[in-house]
Amino acid sequence: MTRIIIRPFKVEDRDFVRYLCCETAFFGKPAEKFFEGREVLADILTRYFTDFEPESLFIAEIDGVKAGYLAGSRDIKKLKKIFKMKILPVVIIKALLTGTIFKKKNMVFIYNCAKSFFKKELFFHDFSSQYPATLHINVDSGYRNMKIGEKLVEQYYDYLRKQNTKGVFLETVSERAVKFFQRMGFLILRKQRISYYSHLTDEKVYRFTLGKKLL
Repeated sequence: MTRIIIRPFKVEDRDFVRYLCCETAFFGKPAEKFFEGREVLADILTRYFTDFEPESLFIAEIDGVKAGYLAGSRDIKKLKKIFKMKILPVVIIKALLTGTIFKKKNMVFIYNCAKSFFKKELFFHDFSSQYPATLHINVDSGYRNMKIGEKLVEQYYDYLRKQNTKGVFLETVSERAVKFFQRMGFLILRKQRISYYSHLTDEKVYRFTLGKKLL
């Protein structure tokens, strides 16, 4: 019988989290579709959670094998401050020293992000007064459709309620993820079309903001 365990993050899980985030970074597929340089990307996507708020990070195991994770933060304002002051400068230096920033695929993506910035697609509405916590979740492709995501989110709900956190929000460009989180009680707070993936797909892509009140 398959046994699913959700447990707190351990230091030795750090490489797994960084690997899986890159394996699923592009609509559930490997990051290389849009960005080359996993060390830089993993720093951007996961370093805050593994290094600055590991107590809000949970690992899913199936029969002792790591299958997924949920990375959360109880305070999005704290996350943004630490990212800006302590993570981003290091990431920029690493990207320059390793030449990651100069790779053709990355330069195209950065250029498209710059265009999105001037189109005001990268401006984020502040929902922190009602939804101070945030999360992102990743499950290995070989272990999907096994209720792992549901168990991770439910564990996170319990954790946040014990911390008297009144709400949690997230952002995603995956419509499949939107449907999943709606089943978990989230409501769509905002929907905005984005264009920084336009060089990779002809389909319209939207960024969704979803929130759930806990208290």
